[in-house]
Amino acid sequence: MERAQSSATAALLGKLCAALDVSLSDVVALAEKPPERLVRLADQPHWRDPESGYRRRHASPTDAASGIEIIVVDLPAGARVPYSPWGRNAFTQQLLMLEGAIAVHIDAKAVRLREGDCLDFDVMRAVIFENETRQDARYVIITRRGASYGKM
Repeated sequence: MERAQSSATAALLGKLCAALDVSLSDVVALAEKPPERLVRLADQPHWRDPESGYRRRHASPTDAASGIEIIVVDLPAGARVPYSPWGRNAFTQQLLMLEGAIAVHIDAKAVRLREGDCLDFDVMRAVIFENETRQDARYVIITRRGASYGKM
């Protein structure tokens, strides 16, 4: 099946989907539609947190064949964004600082990052992104979908 030399049964697909927390409908839809290779800046979804002003832009195609997800974040001066630990399907990610400086608090440890620094970390623990400076900061978060904690 992995080498496309045989087809999976519905029962096997059901088990795989359950283990991966995806629906069979999503898998079938992906098989019928080739992944996007290009997403223009104007078409990249973005979101702004009304409390902190944190801005997040999903730069990569949402269904990229590589499974890599690239998020561009603008963290305003003084902003603080906390995330709870992931309970299931935890993954690792990398943060590349583009401009400014931030502190990333992982549990009780703070790591201070400046332009050009790159941090590899997981989401098994609480993480807080904090801009302790008076200047806005910009960084990129890179994640590979389906890559579990400890396997990257």
